[in-house]
Amino acid sequence: MLLRRSLAAAVVVCLLLAGTGIGLTTAAPAPSTVRVSYLQRILSLDPHGSAGAERMSWIIGRHLYNQLVSWDYSAKRFQPQLALRWRNIDPTTWEFELRRGVKFHDGQGFTSAAVKTSLERVVAMKGPLAPLFAPVQSIETPDPYRVVIKTREPVGTLLSNLTILAIVPAGTPATPDFGDRPVGTGPFKFVEFVRDARLVLDANPSYWQQGIPRSQRVIFVDIPEVAARATAVETGEIDIAVGLPPEQMKRLRTTPNVTVEVGLTTLTRALWINAERAPFSDVRVRHALQHAINVNAITSSLVAGIATPSTSPIASNVVCYAKMPPISYDTALARKLLAEAGFPRGFETSVKWTVGNPKEREVSDAIVGQLALVGIRVHNLQQPRAIWLDDLLKLNWDFEISTTGGGTGDPDFTLRRLYHTRSKRTGWSNQEFELVDDAAASVNLQQRCAMYKRAQEILWDQGPAVFLFDPLESYAFRTSVQGFKAPPSEIFGVADVAVSP
Repeated sequence: MLLRRSLAAAVVVCLLLAGTGIGLTTAAPAPSTVRVSYLQRILSLDPHGSAGAERMSWIIGRHLYNQLVSWDYSAKRFQPQLALRWRNIDPTTWEFELRRGVKFHDGQGFTSAAVKTSLERVVAMKGPLAPLFAPVQSIETPDPYRVVIKTREPVGTLLSNLTILAIVPAGTPATPDFGDRPVGTGPFKFVEFVRDARLVLDANPSYWQQGIPRSQRVIFVDIPEVAARATAVETGEIDIAVGLPPEQMKRLRTTPNVTVEVGLTTLTRALWINAERAPFSDVRVRHALQHAINVNAITSSLVAGIATPSTSPIASNVVCYAKMPPISYDTALARKLLAEAGFPRGFETSVKWTVGNPKEREVSDAIVGQLALVGIRVHNLQQPRAIWLDDLLKLNWDFEISTTGGGTGDPDFTLRRLYHTRSKRTGWSNQEFELVDDAAASVNLQQRCAMYKRAQEILWDQGPAVFLFDPLESYAFRTSVQGFKAPPSEIFGVADVAVSP
């Protein structure tokens, strides 16, 4: 049985590589290999660069790297990782005591110099995570196991932001070359990356957490086609499939030797509106869009079972979430608002999107069809993910179907990072919304939540998006998989997972 399974695994990898011109360079998976397929493709293995805020980057990063602290969604508190203890000496000074005896995959010891390099590097790389650490004024390393971070002003979100800062070796240059052969302190170390085919990681024998990882190898297999990914877990060619649509989940629930689970996320799917461009700079047009899209119809049909209608600009799994009043689906009101804005016959525009979530095409088609009913003629443009991301960051779009996340567990990651005027992510600007700066500076959670509630109200009413639904994450895995369970956020890991023969 073991031989048959190994041969089957080898065959599927060969088939996946067929037509790419890439030969098979790794042996068939051993019994202690976990084979995972996710719907997003890997853009980069550099945790600080342009793909630093991509979900796939965080998922891979969870296996390659560690952070100073982590966020426990169940206990709603921070937990030690590479930092054992920390204290807020004064409003602008934080001190961290570091874990001893930790080594990077290349044998280099982990010290305070690595923390300094990582903080300076993420800012220098100018990726989407850079604004989170822009307030850092200095990083002092009084000894190898102590770091003092000073900020220009109080930063109440510093610990939250540090939960997503991957620590890389001291002296790592701020160039993308690091992503070609990344080095971290995480439970797995880099072996091979074949773009659009596979990423191979091997267990880190010197990992500081005893007993982890449980498997000798993890292979992230690229299977972009949904039906093929579902079939692969059904036949045992992969062990875990993530991000499946409702119809595939329904089928797999009746498949022997397969378990299906659905987990919470910190995600919100939205139709972003480029308020920098006419006619979207007119709030009446943005309001018309809100009333022209039937969110409940989309959620109850296309993404039934893997999403719930959005009730706020942030997901309910994020701290300081505040439920907003529902926005009615009203095409007559939408047409009236468009006429008042000077577009009685609507206008022509385009929406850009990429494959990165279940039912992305179907959701886009539905939005295009619904907007056509009020005279808005939308060109539906699918893009490769790298091109889509480049256009997104350059504001080269009218509409974007975007999935935003609060992966730190803190609303600041979504609200201030994406919608603040200086973020330049949506072309939208609102002076009152800049109270999120005060919210981010405070360490008083009650005060922060009051300000974040107002920020959510402003976005809901005036903002640069139609907030569609909050995705749930779907997981299908073989019954031979031991130790896997749906995590409390969309960032999953398999370090404590094993596969029985």
